[in-house]
Amino acid sequence: MPPDLTRTRRLILTSVLRLQAEGQPATLGAVTPLTGLTKAAVSYQVANLRELGYLEPANGRYAPLVPTDRARALLGDGGYPLVGDIAAGQPAHAEQNVEAYITRLDQVIDMKEGDYLLRVRGESMIGIGIYPQDLVIVRPTDTVPNGDIAVVLLPGESTATLKRLEHKGAQVTLRSENPDYPPMTFPARDVRIQGCLVAHIGQANLRNRRN
Repeated sequence: MPPDLTRTRRLILTSVLRLQAEGQPATLGAVTPLTGLTKAAVSYQVANLRELGYLEPANGRYAPLVPTDRARALLGDGGYPLVGDIAAGQPAHAEQNVEAYITRLDQVIDMKEGDYLLRVRGESMIGIGIYPQDLVIVRPTDTVPNGDIAVVLLPGESTATLKRLEHKGAQVTLRSENPDYPPMTFPARDVRIQGCLVAHIGQANLRNRRN
């Protein structure tokens, strides 16, 4: 990064870009709470950012802040930084080089039109890391391959459940990923599949409270 783009100035610019990516006006009043700075400090740095060519000149007293092409080239379009890889096997040094900025789920997950999110209740899938309060991304479908995880409406019930499906002849077995929850077997004709699991999003702070 250029030496004139200090940590504080970078924080302000990133906040501006993030608001724009979310479709919100990046006014001084909207940016200030995101930075943890005082409004006077942000206003002072905004003036510096304009002089240095990172923000467009003011277009009215209450007009939104507009990053220049130079700022976008350095910081991307806002969002959360993707800074490289981390090993899930043998430890490896995590490089702090920004590769991209993530502003939408569909930039990192293979989401399609019609996909939706559900909040998880219960602990039947903790064996594959899906905990209560996690979010799962679901793709609507009425069929899934054998062994895949699906959202299923159980016979005689009005609520759906997330389970691994196993087809065997005229029967379907719904398996949990927790030994405390036994498998459930139903006639295949009575099981209504509503969607397949695409991905899930967990929250570390909630998970830590359970352990």
